[in-house]
Amino acid sequence: MKLNDGERLITVMLAEVMEALKLNNEIDPKLVKTLAYDGDDWAIARKYPHLFRDETRASPVVKETGDILWMWGIIDHGISKLAGAEADEAKGWHYNKFHGFDGNNDKHYHIALTMIQDLGEFGSQKALNSHTQTSLPRYRAMYEKFEGYINRGEADPLSFGALRDLCS
Repeated sequence: MKLNDGERLITVMLAEVMEALKLNNEIDPKLVKTLAYDGDDWAIARKYPHLFRDETRASPVVKETGDILWMWGIIDHGISKLAGAEADEAKGWHYNKFHGFDGNNDKHYHIALTMIQDLGEFGSQKALNSHTQTSLPRYRAMYEKFEGYINRGEADPLSFGALRDLCS
């Protein structure tokens, strides 16, 4: 979904009217106003998909951001379940936790911030600023391997070997 300037103004004004009248129905006016102000039109459609049936849900960068955050949720869960020597080894892996996206040069950072903070998705993640442009290429490479585990039915849960393969 992409709002033009007039639609954005109307959206914000209606959200402000709902807030002033203290109308709390299915739509959260404060959230809609924030998303409209920030230009996160995609997030309005993501939050209220039943209102936008014919709408393409996500641009490629939004989809990729969600995929990477989802992958990291599974990796984090897998690492949290390790014990003993495996847990000790995992502490030494270079990518044993999500380092975030580059906040200065990567669109994924703002999208992740919106998904996590505004939409309440990916609760275990934090939208961290990695301060490096090398994060995204690494996550893309990890996700390509991760998709292999998904396709083979080996991602729920990830084995120790799979975690090592993805994270070291």
